[in-house]
Amino acid sequence: MAIDERKFRELKKQATDARAARDKAAGQLEAATERLESEFGCKTIAEAEKKLAQLEREAAKAEGAFDKAVAVFEGEWDDRLDDKNE
Repeated sequence: MAIDERKFRELKKQATDARAARDKAAGQLEAATERLESEFGCKTIAEAEKKLAQLEREAAKAEGAFDKAVAVFEGEWDDRLDDKNE
């Protein structure tokens, strides 16, 4: 089964495009990996996933502390602030 020149050029272009896409993806992965390491100290995706889980727990804890502080503030100051608005 022989292919004609047009089909050959088409296949060659597809191969070239695929290589370019692969190289671009590899560069993006390398940049993301470098950023993970420089910003969060993570050398692998597994380390990054653990760090993400830790940060999510810390954020939830901080949110809970903030909500508690707001409730205390409102409990102490809500009636005084309402008096000022009237």
